[in-house]
Amino acid sequence: MPRYSTQTATQAHFALLGALTFAAILFLTSHSLSAQETVQPSSGAYSRSGWSIGALGGAGRLYHSARFDIIPEQPLCCAYERGEAWSLWGGLMGDYELIPNTLEIGARLLYAQRPMELQATYSSLTDGRPIEYFNKQTSDYDILTRIYSYRAGAQFLAGDLGVRITPFVGVPLYARVSADVSVPLTRVSALQNARVITPQGDVRQNIDTLREAAVPLRLPSFGVTGALGVEFPVQPRLWLSFEASYRYGIGSMRSDAIDWRMNALQAALGLRWRFERDIDSAKKETPNAQSDTSRLAPSPLVIRAIAGKPLELQETIVTQTFPLLPYIFFDSASVVVKNRYNPRIGVPAGFDEKALPKETMQIYYHILHIVGKRMKANPASTLTITGTTDGKEWANTDQRQILAMQRARSVASFLTGFWGIPQNRIRLATRDTPALASSGRYTEGDEENRRVELSSASPDLLAPVVHSQFLEFTPVQEQQFVSVSLQNPEEAESYEGRLEATPGQLPTRPQRETRTDTLALTKGTGAPPEKLPFGLGRKFATKLLQYGSTLDALQCKLDVAQRNGSVIRGETTLPVKTSKNQYEVSRLNLIVFDFDRDDMRATNEVLLRRFTHEAVKPASQVRITGSTDRLGEMKYNQELSESRSKAVQEVMRRVNPRIQFVSVRGTGASTLPFDNETPEGRYYCRTVSIDVQTPRR
Repeated sequence: MPRYSTQTATQAHFALLGALTFAAILFLTSHSLSAQETVQPSSGAYSRSGWSIGALGGAGRLYHSARFDIIPEQPLCCAYERGEAWSLWGGLMGDYELIPNTLEIGARLLYAQRPMELQATYSSLTDGRPIEYFNKQTSDYDILTRIYSYRAGAQFLAGDLGVRITPFVGVPLYARVSADVSVPLTRVSALQNARVITPQGDVRQNIDTLREAAVPLRLPSFGVTGALGVEFPVQPRLWLSFEASYRYGIGSMRSDAIDWRMNALQAALGLRWRFERDIDSAKKETPNAQSDTSRLAPSPLVIRAIAGKPLELQETIVTQTFPLLPYIFFDSASVVVKNRYNPRIGVPAGFDEKALPKETMQIYYHILHIVGKRMKANPASTLTITGTTDGKEWANTDQRQILAMQRARSVASFLTGFWGIPQNRIRLATRDTPALASSGRYTEGDEENRRVELSSASPDLLAPVVHSQFLEFTPVQEQQFVSVSLQNPEEAESYEGRLEATPGQLPTRPQRETRTDTLALTKGTGAPPEKLPFGLGRKFATKLLQYGSTLDALQCKLDVAQRNGSVIRGETTLPVKTSKNQYEVSRLNLIVFDFDRDDMRATNEVLLRRFTHEAVKPASQVRITGSTDRLGEMKYNQELSESRSKAVQEVMRRVNPRIQFVSVRGTGASTLPFDNETPEGRYYCRTVSIDVQTPRR
């Protein structure tokens, strides 16, 4: 049987290279940190500024594994399995910085000598009998050991493409992951020999050549490499690195049926030249040694100026109808009403739905308070609470019925406990799955089916919340630009800009509270652009609603972090300029559609007819926009949203054939008005928004 004689040597090589690598990294890291005090690149310590080129070279220990016959004429005799060899390699490298001080991509062109060596040791024949010979000196039989060696010198040209990450700011330690392709430069010849060794170590027989033939190599061969290295400056733009790596060969190197794999443990030294921005006149050489020291120190970053034009808002008189989604959603196998359905309102008597934020989701999360308040105001009203499951939460129907009933009771307990609604005015019911269930093909569908449904014979109980004749302020432009002027912008590491409401402007805020509201945010790496953009989208407009006409200015604050770790700030005030909209607007976001449906419920059709009668005037212009959630195929969602818009248009035409429709369209899932990570957000996306603009008198 074979015996791999170099196993102990392999472990020793691994331990030695690992110890040398660890010691070198520790030494070079400490040395580079101290060198930072005397040698700095023009753009800052350990900066990554654009392109760099260099050369590197090193040595490695190759670990071969293969399985083929030692003697082709005797396939049952013995076979090679393992082998080790030393390798030398070197070449050129080029890198480009993607993220300052953090991420680079790079390519390497390498020449590598990779000897192909295998060894095998046998002390017995294939039938298990030892290899013996008669020792005349001892008049006894000694057991011989036969050592086979297979050697072939191979030269490769390798192309390597990788990603280099420097995870710690100020610590020159980096990691690199790459893939390579290697092409053999010439056909290589192999030499196989054997030695017969006595127990005393004497060579009894030395067979120089058992096999000599060209080695057919696979063209090309592939590998992946993981490396850990340390780099420090020896001059302002010249950097020295030490790198330890492990290369894993992918696939066989041989083109025949033999599976020959080669892995390598490697170490290398490299020199790299960084192409950086020109240093300014303050860093030019002077004969004075003290001036030379100051030449190498980076100039600090300064915010010279920051200014912006007034923020232009349009004042619009709006009447908006917010339909209520009559569902309360639960987590899987849970009967606990989520905290978001119980927002703080103080005492029940002080709750007023007219004072709720003019925002769809904020109104929806107050649904239990809205229903409780309305039931208190209408003692004759009753409410049906139906608990459902997704049909999968428990193994059998009886268990799921219990789960559904417990969910219904949790909602009922909130209304009876917090709002004092008598139990006899609440009817509990259950279903295994909802009557209008979402598709169980999606995980999101199961989330939507785990719910409690609210229904009532009293139409006012679940009627929409209507905010009438309030002032809405919306940005005239989609972006607000602020001009920024910097001195020494190359020293900027990152920036963050904020548009904040002036403290004390919100009437409902206590005088002693000094917290500011961030209405818009922009951030990035490096220096901020000369025209710093702030997005004024839907979130910005929603935050403006709480301020109304009290907002007369915004504070723009810009924080810039420098490479040395310090942060500087610039501020300016942006006046708010308001113009009046010549149209008065009435809106209805009609929740009329369940999952994958375009037919309208009877209750929502009644709501739509009432809205058409009240909101649409002879000179009104109507825009209808349908949308869907993110589930499903894009083209189908587009067609579904258009079908929903047309269904709403037909109902409105039956009510008023003279309506002026400016647009009737569907957006599918291209524009999601609400967060689709929650079931309620997806439901509110299955909607048709109706916007009615009427000229002001």
